[in-house]
Amino acid sequence: MVPITIEFSQKNLTSNAGLTQVGRFAEKLGLQSALHDTITLERGANAQYQLSDVIPMVMMGVLAGARHISHLDLLRHDAVLRDLFEWDAFPVGSTIGRLFKQFTHRHCQELAEVEDGLRQKVWGQPWKGRITLDLDSTVRGVSGHQEGAEKGYNPKKYGQASYHPLLCFLGETRECFHNWFRPGNTYSANGSAEFVKECLARLPKSVWKVWCRADSAFFDGKLLDVLEARQCSYTIKVAMRGLTTLLEAQSWRGVNKHPGWEATVFQHRCGGWSRSRRFVAVRRRKETINTEGLFPVTEVTYEYFCYVTNLSWTPWGIHQYYGQRATCENWIGWCKSQMAAGSVLTQSFWANSALFQTCLLAYNLLVWMLWVTHTRELREEPETIRGWLIRVPGKLVEHARKRVLKLPHDWWAKDRWMQLHEKVTALQFT
Repeated sequence: MVPITIEFSQKNLTSNAGLTQVGRFAEKLGLQSALHDTITLERGANAQYQLSDVIPMVMMGVLAGARHISHLDLLRHDAVLRDLFEWDAFPVGSTIGRLFKQFTHRHCQELAEVEDGLRQKVWGQPWKGRITLDLDSTVRGVSGHQEGAEKGYNPKKYGQASYHPLLCFLGETRECFHNWFRPGNTYSANGSAEFVKECLARLPKSVWKVWCRADSAFFDGKLLDVLEARQCSYTIKVAMRGLTTLLEAQSWRGVNKHPGWEATVFQHRCGGWSRSRRFVAVRRRKETINTEGLFPVTEVTYEYFCYVTNLSWTPWGIHQYYGQRATCENWIGWCKSQMAAGSVLTQSFWANSALFQTCLLAYNLLVWMLWVTHTRELREEPETIRGWLIRVPGKLVEHARKRVLKLPHDWWAKDRWMQLHEKVTALQFT
């Protein structure tokens, strides 16, 4: 390595110049005005910071890679971004936490209304009219004594206090369509029917067909009644006591072109259900050799996959279709590990709920921007998108009374970056 001399002498530099792209998209959607007009959390007339200012600050911090309120300092000390976003003042972490602690359940609902309003604008672009709701629950473990963080179902760290949110993603756009932030000791299926009712109520009239996929946490008769009343097509993984015994009693047939697999279809009515429903199942034959005795013995076991559905497809077709829901689990992982959902915390439950929603809104803002501009990177992870889009070094200069943001001439994603810039510039929302 050649000898170098270090000097901290340059001014007006930023390492996150790409936030200007997302910021212009948020401005076109009217994010700040929607927050100001919808959230009724009143601040004093002489208050230095308003929530309509602070929420976008948190969103941009999350998009830049912040994982904690204290990490927002990377924007607070970025003079270029503060200038471009017109942030005359930027609160310290303790002030941001104090502002969010004023949130109540009502204010969280209002924040959801803001997101719905922005989504309607995005969906005003060409839309197919058919959507897939991918439902799932997740566990977010915490370290500390946060309000509502309780010991409950936690497959990774047994006994750790956690939150247990419900989430709904759209298979077509990968956006997080709806969420409930819940205490960690809440049973997975609790409120699932009401949660889906809220999801369906949020849909615009232009949606004429709804498909629903869900894991076993949503195996609930009341939920199925809701979906059938709205004429939704559903496929839900079955979880019930005595399921293996029930499946062993069915008549099985081999699956064509898939050796070792068998399938069955039957009608079954669970306790408390209004009627019987169609169950489909597949099983995979597994052979193991037991060498503990005098002679080796081949033992046959089966791995079962069972679903309740109102689709008329073959069991193998249903199994393959449900397998596509695995991408939803990836999206949840992205939101938690790459977009700080559930990591930015205070001691207040409703503050944490609002911060959880804010992180998901930041995720959706990124997804919407790529979706409406038809960018091929829609399938990339947020961290990958952050690498080529947001973490661009830049220098702000003033030339002929105009501000110019200068970026590296040899930036490796220059073509993609400029294509997105042109498309965002041309966007118009009604």
